[in-house]
Amino acid sequence: MNDVLMNFFDLGQYAQAPLPGNYNHWLVVLSYLVAFIASFTALKIFERAHRHRSFSQQKTWTLITAIVAGIGVWSMHFIGMIAFQLPVMVSHSVGLTLASIVPAVIGNYYAYSLHLSEDRLANFKKTRAQVSLKTNILSGTILGAGIGLMHYMGMEAMQLTPKLLYSPVWFAASILIAVALGIFAMSTYSRSSAIRGAKNELRKIQFVTALIIAAAISGMHYAAMLAARFYPIASTEILPIGSQHQHLWLIYAIVVAVTLIALISWVSSVIDKRFQHNYRAIKQSDKRIRELAFNDALTGLPNRRSLLDYLSQQQQETPENEHLVLFLLDIDKFKVLNNTLGPTLGDLLLQSVTHRLERVALNVHMVARPSSNEFAVVARVQKSNNPVQAQSHALSMAKTLQQELQAPYSLKDYRHQCSMSFGVTVVDSFKKSSEDILVQAALALAEAKRNGMGEIRLYHPEMADAIEKRVKLEAELRQAIETRDGLELYLQPQLDINRQVIGAEALIRWHHSERGMVSPAEFIPLAEETGLIIGLGDLINEQACQIIRQWQQLGLTDLVLSINVSAPQFQQMDFVDKLNSLLKQYEVPAGQLKLELTESVLMQNLDDVIHKIKELKQLGIQFALDDFGTGYSSLSYLMKLPFDVLKIDVSFVRDMFQSVQKEAIVQTIVQLAHNLGLKVVAEGVETEKHFDYLSSLGCDYFQGYLFSKPVAEPDFRKHSKHFK
Repeated sequence: MNDVLMNFFDLGQYAQAPLPGNYNHWLVVLSYLVAFIASFTALKIFERAHRHRSFSQQKTWTLITAIVAGIGVWSMHFIGMIAFQLPVMVSHSVGLTLASIVPAVIGNYYAYSLHLSEDRLANFKKTRAQVSLKTNILSGTILGAGIGLMHYMGMEAMQLTPKLLYSPVWFAASILIAVALGIFAMSTYSRSSAIRGAKNELRKIQFVTALIIAAAISGMHYAAMLAARFYPIASTEILPIGSQHQHLWLIYAIVVAVTLIALISWVSSVIDKRFQHNYRAIKQSDKRIRELAFNDALTGLPNRRSLLDYLSQQQQETPENEHLVLFLLDIDKFKVLNNTLGPTLGDLLLQSVTHRLERVALNVHMVARPSSNEFAVVARVQKSNNPVQAQSHALSMAKTLQQELQAPYSLKDYRHQCSMSFGVTVVDSFKKSSEDILVQAALALAEAKRNGMGEIRLYHPEMADAIEKRVKLEAELRQAIETRDGLELYLQPQLDINRQVIGAEALIRWHHSERGMVSPAEFIPLAEETGLIIGLGDLINEQACQIIRQWQQLGLTDLVLSINVSAPQFQQMDFVDKLNSLLKQYEVPAGQLKLELTESVLMQNLDDVIHKIKELKQLGIQFALDDFGTGYSSLSYLMKLPFDVLKIDVSFVRDMFQSVQKEAIVQTIVQLAHNLGLKVVAEGVETEKHFDYLSSLGCDYFQGYLFSKPVAEPDFRKHSKHFK
């Protein structure tokens, strides 16, 4: 053991003084700069290991970090060795010189891996705590040990005749400097785990850490060189200072190593920039996806999903002395605006409503857009011993909102005024789910819309019962349409001025096996809302053709049967083809079938409507404009569409004697129709006075309870002769 120590440490075994050595100070400075640049580059590369979640990717970037750092330690050492000049010939063992880089790489790899492992654990626990002192000490010690081992292996690679021994004190000091500065460097760098999102702060920490690591490498090297003692022996040839030569391969190796550091730094920088670009693109895409997932693209308001999440959250946060209130509001006849003036103005209206809701002077907590033309407003009202008081407060808020939103809108050059229907629910229990709350408001809104435009309805439990009955009725209607069971056309006669029957209007009736006769006012709107109106319309068309075929067989060839066509049914792409198929199947002659269209049909796509009407008229079908005077642009339609008959709406006929103005309206409609070459049918003729006045105006045909209510087809034929 003593022999080993005597061969390594300078314990006074040589009486003569060691050989003197000199330093090239420029190379000393260069050695430190190389150590610093390599350390800073390594830290920048190591930053990528933190960004990746993949374990294999993290290990790869940690290894690259260790290689760059190890090359830096190795390059610094041998630049320092070249800077040190002895008065003897010095060469280096190629194998040991190259192998000496391994401890530096391994030491850096495990030092950085410890930091990465603890940072990964912090991410897993969703904390941003700094790396522990224990980890800093352990990683710094490993880093220092790797630097020290690399240095002394590099010293052992020296080939020279003098005997190399080390001062025990400076040897210990060199190791202590490497470990102490390594711990200091790792402790400084550990701060980066808490501020990795702040780029400028991170660069400062990396810069300072690189300075300290470079100091650890250089400090350890030059302290170890102070520990080195070169004692000449008998065969030692002393040369003048500056005349000794280093192996050129070592200089080339250092140049290659430094170049490799620069190359890796450049490649890493390029990769980092690309990563940053991709990362920003991914972040922007992620942000956009989140916006689309939780916000409405047109208005920027939270969507249905966000609304439900917010309601769930608010149920937990609403104070016990307050009620949560949800207002669900709908723009009445929004589709009319969209279809007549275009979707651009429709979108502009939605955005204008959004701006008003966001500026409304009420204690509003959230505004959302859960569906196309519906908005939701979340607010709170004070609780009281009387529940009616909270409901009254909520209704008062709804009226204030309604007044604000129903003021005219300026949509480009168009001034638009619309009404708003409101459904309101006051949440009286925190046990309700957000879906239940939204359903309650939706039920109240549906009730408001069924009662007309601009209505406000407060949710009450009976609405849920009503919707349950409605769902059941929908299922039964669907089955009735599919099985053709209980649905039958009733006919209301149409007479001329001589009280001769010229035809009839077909009206669908539903004989329910349990409910009895179901009112059309109950199941027709239901069919329109649920889409069943298309199947119901097909059934009506077929039954109408069957009746006309029966009339043909009975010789009633002069009667015309009118049927009503809904907007959804007429818009079907195959409407003309299906009707043509029925006409051929039942051999319906030209002129005996008449289709009655309301303005709701005409307001969808006027060009398409005109095209279909012309196609159907070529098949011998007549057309009547139903409910004339109740829409928006009747005169423009009459100018463009080839109608045969105009029907005066029952509301005008029934009340025409209540004012001079209404009499004048009916008279004007008759004159207008005749001037356009159209026949006129007056609906709602209930008294002889009605008949006499309309006859005097020149009305062509009459329909109403004065003659007959709608009856089954056999009764229509049976009693036709009594209509005179």
